[in-house]
Amino acid sequence: MMGLAKGSLSIREAYGQAMAVTAPLGSVVSTTTAAIAYAGKGVVFATILALIGSALWIYTLTRYSSKIASAGGYYTYGAAAWRNRTLAYYEAILEVVAYSALNAVNALAIYLLVQTFLQMINVSIPSIYLDLFIVLGLVYPTLISFTTHIKNLLGQIVSISATLEVIILYAMFIYAVATKGFNLSYFNPSGVSLGSLGTAMILSIVSISGAGASTYLGEESKVPRKTITLGMWLSLIIGGSAILAGTYGLVALWNGSITSLENANQPLIQELFGFGLPIVMIGLLMSINSLLASNIGTTVGSARVLFNLAREKAMPKILEKVNRTQEPIIATIIIGFISTLFVIFSTIITGSISNAFNEISVITSVFWLTGRIIDGFGVPVFYWRISSLNITTLVIPISATLINLTGVALSFQTPDLFQSVSIITILVLATLWYGLRAKKSLAGTYVVDDNNQLITIDEYIEKLKREKQVVAQ
Repeated sequence: MMGLAKGSLSIREAYGQAMAVTAPLGSVVSTTTAAIAYAGKGVVFATILALIGSALWIYTLTRYSSKIASAGGYYTYGAAAWRNRTLAYYEAILEVVAYSALNAVNALAIYLLVQTFLQMINVSIPSIYLDLFIVLGLVYPTLISFTTHIKNLLGQIVSISATLEVIILYAMFIYAVATKGFNLSYFNPSGVSLGSLGTAMILSIVSISGAGASTYLGEESKVPRKTITLGMWLSLIIGGSAILAGTYGLVALWNGSITSLENANQPLIQELFGFGLPIVMIGLLMSINSLLASNIGTTVGSARVLFNLAREKAMPKILEKVNRTQEPIIATIIIGFISTLFVIFSTIITGSISNAFNEISVITSVFWLTGRIIDGFGVPVFYWRISSLNITTLVIPISATLINLTGVALSFQTPDLFQSVSIITILVLATLWYGLRAKKSLAGTYVVDDNNQLITIDEYIEKLKREKQVVAQ
């Protein structure tokens, strides 16, 4: 029976997938803009903290990826640590919901980006044409994710565009330093509250830590334990540093006051107007492309979660179906459908695109960070299981997870009615499905060996123990 394209991907594709979700330029356009609203010029310092926190977090993830490979990604890691199928099922649901919600957020971000640009050039168009940009953000990533072989999708389309984003962000930094000098005051967070720094830091961590998205390519990568791990580190170093460089450039090139920067809807687009309309158009198109690439990465990852859950009998068998390019076609379409539901219901209930964008962003963060807490605290447990626990696999993963928790605590706001109802509804539906179908499933059971062959996690842990014993001898 045809399955995923085993052993067909290299470091280039792993890097492409990680950079897709990191989305350097899209992160500066959306996440950094949101972070500025909290931290003002302290956003540069907050981004440095986020880069450090993300490095600790990627180290944490690579403790898993250097030992385990799977199409299930994070939830398989959690299952390997805690050996609990119920926990594995719920973590998988958290991932699917978080990624689907992020797709919706990015689609709405494209709408708001274009809307702001049109307002700046005093052009008005019927709202139905603006709505088409939301459709683009949802439909294009879905279609291209199952009509294009993943090697071409990530190795050519995504990795090339991501590299162009990095060049643009470093160009901003170099231009800022060349024209205005290197200003150390932007690295001083004085006057910014801990709560504001914490919020800005968490926003940036969520973006930079997108490098972990290559975990879902474990079954399709050559020498998966090495390939996935290196892909994560490359994305963190290249993408994370580009986000920091772009953030500095964004703040340094702003000609108005810090207050006006904090209140700006799209400061990057506003700054580019100083270079002429052609440069603005390039920046706009590259920003939209970055958000689309991010949705490709999240669609690829979450579709493989559903595919793997179906193989483990926690989801309908039809989700195992792949097309001639060996992409999980039904699972991919379902992710696009869920993302669309987020857009429709949030827009109707909240009354505007802007409100929907803010509301879904919170839901995305809640589900995403909850799953990562499970993984972070699980690393020492996993290494204890394979008889390899040491001081670094104990201290660093716990530290990284505590940093995330601290940021969440500093920035915590009580969910409003829409957020509360949405989260409760999702958990209720997930629990109903668990009782009806997934309770007796094998969620979190399957991983692949270095030859990309399926093996149960119990068998694989025994294999890792034997490898440890051989090395010791």
